Amino acid sequence: MAVAETDARAEEKYAHHVEYFYHKCLHVPPVWFSPPGNQDYRSLVASTANPVRRPENPKSLRYRDFVEKGYVIAGSPATVRDRLKEEVIQGLRVGNLMVLMQIGSMPHELTLENIDLFGREVLPHLRDVWDDENWVNYWWPERLREPATSAVVAGAGARPA
Repeated sequence: MAVAETDARAEEKYAHHVEYFYHKCLHVPPVWFSPPGNQDYRSLVASTANPVRRPENPKSLRYRDFVEKGYVIAGSPATVRDRLKEEVIQGLRVGNLMVLMQIGSMPHELTLENIDLFGREVLPHLRDVWDDENWVNYWWPERLREPATSAVVAGAGARPA
């Protein structure tokens, strides 16, 4: 996740760090992605024959490719908010997000800026996505399952009375 004032500014701030991560930090032998016993023979044949399932080499991709293909969600608060809401939360029916706010060689101060902007400009707009649904999150602590009160929404970390 990479949030900046605009999409162009996000590219300026984060492109180097995203590319560094995908080009330099993924030193994992390909055989580890398919451990023995994880796939039967028919499934192995099908996955190698299907071009969609064939892994692409991330070293050949640039920042914009990572963003367009969904490896990374990055951009202005509105862009990040829309992509998370439409593609992840509603598209995949996700109820709990676990976001990675630091990637690659991103320095501490930039990471803090990213976290702050995400927390102020993106997260508050996503909190009520499932409020109108009759969905209960049984994996969320029981005391926190109640709809958010104004006190909780107003202050980060505030506890309900």
